[in-house]
Order: sequence, then C-alpha cells, then structure tokens
Amino acid sequence: MKKVIFAIIPIVAVAVLMFSGVSNADTIGTPSYVNAFVYNNSSIKVTWDNNVAGATRFTIQRKTDSGNFVTIATVSANVSSYTDTSISNGHTYVYRVFATKGSELGAPRESYPVEFLYPTGLTVKAISDSEVELKWTYPASNKIPESSFQTVIERRTAGSNTWQTIASVPGSEDSYTDKGLSEATRYYYRIRAVTLASSVYLYSPYSSSGQYVTTFLKAPRNVKAEITSTSSVKISWEDVSSNESGYRIERKTGNGSFVRIGSTKANETTFTDRSVQNGQLYTYRVVPFNASLSGVESEEVIVPFLFPVSFQIKETYSTQLVLSWKYPGDSYISPTNSVVIIERREAGSSKWEEIHTTRPGETEYTDNDLTPGTRYYYRIKARYDGGFTTEYLPSATGVSAYTKLSFETHFYGRAISSTEILLEWSKEAADKNTIVIEKLDEGGNFTTLTTLTNAGSYIDKVSSGSLNVYRMKLRSGSVESEYTPEIYVTAEQLPKVQNLEIKSIVPNRVYLAWEYDRAVESGFEIWRMAKSEGIWKHIGNVGSGMYVYSDENITDGETYTYQVRAVKNNTIFSEFAATGPIRISFEKGAGNLEVSLIDGLLYLGWDDFSDMEDNYVVEYKTSMNDAWIILEKLPKNVTMYKFVPARDVDYIIRVRAETKEPATETYTNEVFYTTKIPAAPNLLNPTIVGSERVVLTWSDLSDNEDEFRIYRKGNAGDGFELVGRVDRNVIVFSDNTVEPNRSYTYIVKSKNAAGESFPSNEITVRTQPVTVYNDISSGFAWAADAINTLTSMGVIHGDGKGNFNPSGKITRAEFIKMLVTTLALPETSVGSFRDVTPNDWFHRYVMTAYRYKIIEPDENGMFHPYDPITREDIVYYSSRALKTAGLNLIQPPLYILYQFKDYDEIASYAQSAFAQLYSAGIVGGIGGNKLGPKNTANRAEAATIVYRITKALER
Repeated sequence: MKKVIFAIIPIVAVAVLMFSGVSNADTIGTPSYVNAFVYNNSSIKVTWDNNVAGATRFTIQRKTDSGNFVTIATVSANVSSYTDTSISNGHTYVYRVFATKGSELGAPRESYPVEFLYPTGLTVKAISDSEVELKWTYPASNKIPESSFQTVIERRTAGSNTWQTIASVPGSEDSYTDKGLSEATRYYYRIRAVTLASSVYLYSPYSSSGQYVTTFLKAPRNVKAEITSTSSVKISWEDVSSNESGYRIERKTGNGSFVRIGSTKANETTFTDRSVQNGQLYTYRVVPFNASLSGVESEEVIVPFLFPVSFQIKETYSTQLVLSWKYPGDSYISPTNSVVIIERREAGSSKWEEIHTTRPGETEYTDNDLTPGTRYYYRIKARYDGGFTTEYLPSATGVSAYTKLSFETHFYGRAISSTEILLEWSKEAADKNTIVIEKLDEGGNFTTLTTLTNAGSYIDKVSSGSLNVYRMKLRSGSVESEYTPEIYVTAEQLPKVQNLEIKSIVPNRVYLAWEYDRAVESGFEIWRMAKSEGIWKHIGNVGSGMYVYSDENITDGETYTYQVRAVKNNTIFSEFAATGPIRISFEKGAGNLEVSLIDGLLYLGWDDFSDMEDNYVVEYKTSMNDAWIILEKLPKNVTMYKFVPARDVDYIIRVRAETKEPATETYTNEVFYTTKIPAAPNLLNPTIVGSERVVLTWSDLSDNEDEFRIYRKGNAGDGFELVGRVDRNVIVFSDNTVEPNRSYTYIVKSKNAAGESFPSNEITVRTQPVTVYNDISSGFAWAADAINTLTSMGVIHGDGKGNFNPSGKITRAEFIKMLVTTLALPETSVGSFRDVTPNDWFHRYVMTAYRYKIIEPDENGMFHPYDPITREDIVYYSSRALKTAGLNLIQPPLYILYQFKDYDEIASYAQSAFAQLYSAGIVGGIGGNKLGPKNTANRAEAATIVYRITKALER
C-alpha cells in the first residue's frame, strides 16, 4: 500500500502541471480501469477501458522505480492495450493512461505497480549421489530490495511432466542444495522470483523443460585397507549402489595425486594391491562407475606401508638394554597401523618370552631390571591392523648382548705424600671381578694404569705437584662395567678435618659441625653413606671458612654415616674425617612437650601422658651423643616445670614418665632450645634478579635460630634497614620492593631468644632496567601483562636484542626453570638423571624441581629436557608446583572437562590437574571447543600460565 500511496503524489503533481490552463478538461472522461502485468520475459502488457466518451486518442505513461512518469506511447481511441518492450530486469513499473481530444486531456488512471524480476544464469551440479547444487544470479542493477522477494525452486524427475515446488529461499541467497535424492537419477530444475507485489512466472531457464542434471552413483561405504603381506594391501568395501557396472580403485603415494591402479566388476567388494613398496604412505579410495555415469569417491583410507628393516641393541647398561629398530624411507611417515612385539630369552635357556608390545610409531624400547653381566637375546616382529604379522627380525635366532657389570661405588683419591696418590673405592662393590684403573696420559688418552682383584685401594707413584686424572671399571671375561666418573687429583696434601660431629637432628635436617685449624682450603666436601645403600655419595659442598653443614634430604628410619674432607682448587684433598652411624627417627613421643621463655625462666609444660607413672623426670643433653642429664624428678600428675637456663648452652629437653612396677618408660617429644646466639648465615650471589624483584638465598649455618632477618641499603652512605623476615630453616627471601636499574646491598642475620647473630657477608646487586620487547604484537596482546611481569621478576629474558619470540616453542627444561624461579625455590645441585648432568645449564633447576616433587624422571631415568613441552605437562607440573608452594586447589569433578571435544585425549596422570587449573581460571581452551592437551605450547602460553599461578598465590 505504501508504494501506491507514494506513486499517487507525483502522478497528481504531473497531472496538475499537464492539465493546467485547459478550461474544458472535464468534458473528457477517464478510463474506469488500467491493468499492467508481465507478458513475457521481455515485456509488460497494459490494458484499459477504452469506452471513454469524447476520446479520440489515449496516452500511455510509465514511471520506473521512484522516478517520474514519462510518455511511452499514444494510440487511437479504439485501442485498449499496449505492450511495453523497453523494460529491464530488476525494476518496479507503474503505468497510467488518459484520454485526449485535440488539446483536451482527460484525468489519468494508474495501474498497480509491476515488479519485473526474474533470476538468470541458473547452473545445476551434482555434488553427490543424493545432492544437487543450484546457483543463480539477479541483475547487478536490481532495485527491488532483497527482503521484498524470494526465489522459488521447482523440480521434476525424468519421465514426469509434473513440476513440484521444493523450496523458497530469501532474495539474499543465490544458491540452494537439494538433498535426499536418488542415485543415478536425472532431475530437471527451474526457478522464478516472487515479489511482494506480483507473482511472476518468468522461469530460468526460459523453457518448458528446465535444466537437468544426473546424480552420481553411490560411493561404497566402510572402505578398509589392510596389510596382508610384506608385498600386498587388501582393500575392501560395502557395495551400496545398485547401478554400477564396476569399481575403480585409486591410490595416492605420499603427497602425490590419485591414480587408477585397478578395477573390479559390479558387486565385487575387494581388491588386492600388489604393487606396494616398503617405506611409502598410501592413500586409497574406491569409485563406482558405469557406461554413462561416474560415482562419488569413497572416504579415503591411509595405510603406512612400513616394515622394520633393521634391529639392534643400541645401548648397554648394567640392568638395562636399549633396543632400537628402523623403517625405510625419509621418516616422513610413522607406522601408526602397527605395533612391534619384542621377545627375549636369556643365554642358557631356549624359551623365548614376549616382554613388550610397543605403542604404534615407537622405534625404541628399554628393557629394565636385568641381571648385570648376563647375555640376553632379542628378536622383534611387527603386527598390523587386521592381524598380519611379519617374520622375526633380524631372524628367528635373534641378536644378543651382555648387560654390563654392576659397579656402584664411590671413587676418590688424595695425596698421601708429595709423590703418592691413594685411590679408594668399595671393595665389596668390585666383588671378585677384575678392577681396571685407567689414567690420562700426556697425549690426552686414557691408558691402563693397573689391574687388580680383591682390592679397595691403590697407591699411584707420581711426580710432586702433578695433576692426575683417573677412572676405573670392572671386567669379567669379555663383560665390563660402566666407567666411574673421572676424578682429578693433584699431588699435594691438606690437613685433615678435626672434631667432626653430628650436632643435632631435627625433623628433615641433620646438622654437622667440625673444626679446621689452617685456612688453606677453598672449601669442604660432605659425603654420606646410607646403610640401605652401602656406598659413599657426595651430597654437598661448603665454602672456605664454613664449618657446618645441614643435610636436609634425609629419610625417617634410615641410618647414615657422614664424612668430610677439605678441598683446595677442586683437585687437592685431605683425608676424610668420619662420624659414627646415626639412625634417623622422627617417631612421635607419647606426650607433647612445649617450652617458653618468660622473664628469664624457661617454662616446660606437657600433657599428663601416662596413666601409671610413679614420677615424671625432666632431663636434657647438650649434643646428640651426650648422656641424658636429670634436671628434676617430679611427683606423678605434675605437668609443669621451670628453671633458669645457662648461657651459651644448646638444650635438648624431654620429659620421661617412670614406672617401677612393671618397669616401663615413655617419653615426650624432644624439644631443642638454645641460649646461644645463632651463627651468621652465608649470603650467596643472587641468581634471580629482575627489574622489580631480587631473590636472595643463603646458607643456614646455625641450628638454633628462630628466624632470619633481611637488611638492605640503597646507597653506600645509608644504613641498613630491615626489609623482611622469614622463619627458621627458610633460606630464601624475595624482595619485591626494589626499583629498576638501581644498586642495592643486602645482609642477613639469624636471630633467636638470645639475640641476633653477626651480619652475613654483604652482597651488592643491580636490578635490571625495564625491558620493552619489540615483538609483542597485537596478536599476542593477551600475553603482554604476563610477559612483562615475569620479565620484571627476573623469571624470563629476551634475546638481548629486544625480542621475546612469543610464538617460539618452549622446551621442558625452559619451563621448569620458569616454575622454579617464579616460586623462588631453594636451588640444589645434588643428583642427576640419565639426560640431566651437572654440566647442563638447566641441571640445578631440574634437580630442584625433582627435590620438591614437581617432576619425576620416566621409567628409563630420563627427563627429555630439550623436547618441546606439551600443554598437558605444563598443566601437570604447574599443579604440583602450586602444591609445593602451599596452595591446594579445590579438586573439581572431571566432568567439567567433558564440554571440550578433546577431553578424552588428556593423559590419565594430567586429568585431575587439568580440571583443577581450568576450574581456577589458570588454564583455558585453545579455541574450537578444545583444550589441546597434546599440543606443544609456545613461550607466550607458558608465560601466561605461570603468571596466572603468581596471581593464584596472591589470593
């Protein structure tokens, strides 16, 4: 109705203009109707009532879209229609007609609008056995709004003359897919436009038959390809077409193109490819065909055609043999369709034992828990999907190797004179085997120095002051052990450590103390032997002038013996001084004793922990090896005692419940209390320095502190000010109040009730300037805060040229360093894995993470530090790190991860961690409704997760 109203306004205006000044306009009548309709695809027909009195001619005018009326024709009075052939597709037309007599004009009569629109360029294409795609266009100059028309789609089947409307789509669309059709069937299509103002039967194509297309033959289903021998692949399928005359089998090699390799007759459902070669990746598909039609290609099936071609025992150890095998080709494919079955037999036995079936794609296996010095035989065979199994490789008899002899021993040396070096090892570990000692000669090669049996030491005659390098191994027949680590010994003597003692034992720590008269050493080595192991192990070092050591890696119930020697320049050693064995026991006492110093009196209080005591005995001792001294015997049921402690005394106090009949004793826990001022700590050079954080670490040289106090000054003339405190036994402090690019000097003091210690040594550090990275583009804006914050904390660093490389891969070792330095964990250099040695830059970070139970080596003793880390391992290690830091996240149910498409790809060990960190907002998805557990993470992702960990710890 709006179009008609808007059309009347210009018509009236034009009529007023056209008929102005004519005095006899009312003497001619007006046609009673004017009709306009589409006549064909190139014309509109206009008709009117020509029974108008006085008319001698009729004038026909036309308005296009929103334009003005223009005269397009005049006809005589006896004519009542006109065909307009000057129209264009995609426009709205309104017509009007009025009568004329000479110069007189009658009033005009208008038609309803005619929307002249039809689609063109219809194309139809079969895209499957049941689908046809239609596409069309409308004129680029179309003025009819897309919201004002639809495209009607009609279809008929070959052999039928009945057209059916199958769809109407909005004018904004230019394609349609007809689905649910029958295979190998011819269909005819035509389309037309229907507007709001008119229903025009102008079809595309402009013919009565329409445009036809034939659907494809149905593709076979359930196509499979199975290896059936080392020279053939069997392809099978389900025949679902009823019109094929045969099937064409096509194959693609690697990234090449599909080529035909064979065909079958109708209804056949198998084909065997005998032209395959080992080391290729094949892709197969099956296509139906007949004389006139092609079919839809089946789904593709991929077959890695790979068989192992070599097998070897790659590495030998005392209790392990590493097996490896190879496949041909350029390793661009993996044998994901097969597993390797490994069999083993021991020399002297004819029985083969199946010991392992690999996962698809593996090419190495480590056989563990073997007997040292034993010969083992191995053979492998590959089994493929479908059941085919190859012959044994390298043969049915296999390949053999000996495990190495076990030789777990200490090996150290020292000068016992200016020309003699004493080498020592475990005689028990060598057993009855031949001991081979080798020495580095002047040409830089190790040569045999001597061979021994039934010995635990050897004296080498050397030149005074010479540096000598040794290593040793065992030999039994043709079987040998691994070499010991090399040792470097200079022919120079050092005095022996004096008065070594175990000073005290508290849960998780053993304190050692000793004396040394001459300041000629550069440090001391501490060695320990656990009774359960029976060999000496080097567990730590302290610097020159430091005569105490705290062993914090002890096990309840174990018995330890310690020995300490002086060291100079890492090659000159004194004789060892040793302690006696001490059993570690943290068993809880029967009662609970508490002590408190008030106004110079030490108050003792305990629960009445015995029901049958005759009296309670308060007793103490001043060192681990002293006898207990009775302070007081108290009547039964008394639970408090006080006394004045002596100055400069270490007290180990307990309360004993004494019963005479029957003769029994029970005890409270032992409480350590000291009136000695604690020893000053040794402040170490900081390894974590950022622009806004400095992490300090120190050696705890006292066993009686209550806390440590950290002092700082900013300028040389300033005094030290207290900036922090930490509890006893804590040896790390993070100073987060520093400013960028400034120098600060620190000292640390230990403190207890007796007062503060002397200050530690001073350490001066300069904070880093603020780093601005050049490559944190808008694509990594989401990670900018994380990257900048961790940089300011000294956790991450760029390449020195202003770049961070946010999209680069991050290795497992690099991520562990991020965790350890973020949490400022006390670093340790004790320990190693097979692929993490003290020579590696990441050694101390990995060993620290291992000590704090963040990581574990795999079953082969490996950590794989250089491998890119996966998201699931980042999540797993982050969860364990949070627990180490004292934050126990809520464990949500695993089903919160079910919303992600790939939740079932998360390894079992990481599932709970993923749920925890996802629930806490520390980790999210990667897009596409996926978590990406197996994806390798980039540096920006890793930084963001670690940054969110810091935020979680701040809550």
